[in-house]
Amino acid sequence: MFWKTRITLTLYNIGVIGAILSLIALVIFMKSQNFLYHAENKIEDPVTFFHRSFMIILTSLILIFLGGWFISGKALVPIKKAWQKQMDFTADASHELRTPLAVIQTNLELIMGNPEETVESQTKWLENILIENKRMTKLVEDLLTLSRADANQQTLDVSSFRIDKVLDQAAESFKPLAKNKFITLNIDTNKKISFIGDQSRMYQLIVILLDNAIKYTDAGGKVTLALKQKEKSVVILISDTGEGIESEHLTKIFDRFYRVDKARARNIGGSGLGLSIAKWIVEAHHGSIDVRSYPDQGTHFTITLPYGQ
Repeated sequence: MFWKTRITLTLYNIGVIGAILSLIALVIFMKSQNFLYHAENKIEDPVTFFHRSFMIILTSLILIFLGGWFISGKALVPIKKAWQKQMDFTADASHELRTPLAVIQTNLELIMGNPEETVESQTKWLENILIENKRMTKLVEDLLTLSRADANQQTLDVSSFRIDKVLDQAAESFKPLAKNKFITLNIDTNKKISFIGDQSRMYQLIVILLDNAIKYTDAGGKVTLALKQKEKSVVILISDTGEGIESEHLTKIFDRFYRVDKARARNIGGSGLGLSIAKWIVEAHHGSIDVRSYPDQGTHFTITLPYGQ
């Protein structure tokens, strides 16, 4: 497909640019060679003139073809990358949806195979269906969020709110989980800071990062959520003492469906879209998100957000 497009672009360059440049080259040649007369005031041989003209036009077309081929190749590079990214995204989404659909189908077949059983006796299979349905619903919602963001259809519901309260609310929901895993959850959000942005999206951002921090931190570890204030921005810090991330993975963790350890990620849940959404939320608020991580030493996220939008 791309080869045909490249050839079409190259031929277009030859047809349009080549004709113009060839005409210019011919005019220059005519002037420099005294098209009408030689120095002796004699008319130039038409055969010689047309031979020279043909060689100039042919050389110009060859050079334009090579230049057009090179330029069209460069022009198609971002298109190829976008196409491949879209193909990978579709393949990954299909793969992620396949698992919950297979589980739902299997459990439904078990229920249908025992029509004499009561609903109560089939509770185990029904619970499995419910869990996978919720998982699939969350995945579809995340896919829609990113799809709308790509199409610039995802807008923020901007208002003024206390960002410290949003952080406290998000952290409060993770306290039972941290306690069950014997993880210390430190919260340092004492400063009262007003912020202009999308309150629900900011809550979602903190939930995504805290969820990852607790998931990848073993028992006895520590997760910290802190809020700092600068002259023109607020800084949110989320760090953990978990397993950390190898340096070669750090540039890819915000890619959609990317997982450092796919086997473990499936066991602990998640679709690999959380950090992609987190990055979009931060950038939609004109902020930046940075990550530092070292194997067996933990991961540190730093989010910097300007006050006004």
